[in-house]
Formats: sequence, C-alpha cells, structure tokens
Amino acid sequence: MASSRRALPVATLALRVLALLLLAASIIIIATAELQDSIFEPQGIITFKDLYAYQYVLAVGVIGCAYNLVAALFVAINVAGRRKMVGGGEAGTVLLICADVVCAVLVATGGAVGLGLTVEVQRRLGVILDSVSKTFFIRVDISCGALLLASLCIVFIVMLSSFSLTK
Repeated sequence: MASSRRALPVATLALRVLALLLLAASIIIIATAELQDSIFEPQGIITFKDLYAYQYVLAVGVIGCAYNLVAALFVAINVAGRRKMVGGGEAGTVLLICADVVCAVLVATGGAVGLGLTVEVQRRLGVILDSVSKTFFIRVDISCGALLLASLCIVFIVMLSSFSLTK
C-alpha cells in the first residue's frame, strides 16, 4: 500500500524531470541554430534573434525550464516527505495544477508558433532553399518538437495531480 501511495508523486517527479530535459534541449538547439549565407540575408548570419517567432520559442523554453525546475523541487520535497498529494496538500495541489495548465499552454504555443513559421517558410521557399537553410529549419523543427513533447509531459502531470486530488 505504501508503494502505491508514493507512485503518483514519483511519476510526477519523473515527468517533471523529463519535461525539464526536453525544455533544456529545445533551448540549446534553438540558441545554437544559425543560418549562414542564406537567401534571407546574404551578407550575414541569421539566428533566432532575427525572427520574432524564434525568439518566442526560446523565451517559452526558458520560462518553461525555470518553472519546471522550481516545481520539480517542490515535488521532490513532497516525495522525500512521503506525502500522498503532489502539492503537499489540497491547496498546494490546486495551485500546482493551475500553474501547470498555464505552463502547458505557453509551451504548446511556443512549439506551435515555431513549427508553423518553419513549415510556412519551407512551403513558400522550398525550391530555393540550400542545404544550410534546410539544416537550420530541421534544427528549429527538432527544437519545437521538443517543446511540444514537454507540453505533453506537463499535461500528463496535470492529469496525475488531478487524480491525486480525487483519492
């Protein structure tokens, strides 16, 4: 019985760590992707700083990473204290659920915006993109995909937290 009591907080902690890793990977990938000598700007280098949508992707990754780091610390404290509820108590769990929903929506919009812009640019300029440009867009796709996977992890965290309230 004791192991089933701790299963929800431990699963939540594992999902938080996975979401944190995905968000960190997304940040690293989008921050290091650059587009040299491209059709967009032949004289220079284009990075995420030159396109607002990619800045949003990076900002969402940083915000999501920071939030998940803080939330993971709270969940780890609850796991160490052998508490049944993810947030420690009913009020803490409800607060975490609300914050997780906001974070999940924010991270999902970041991934969607980046994928949407990348797909649209590739669709419109597909025939004239060189291999360097295609590599840049593939890296952006991977970064945005990691954001969407992190968003799914956060959604599963919300479901587990809601389940802990009903028990």
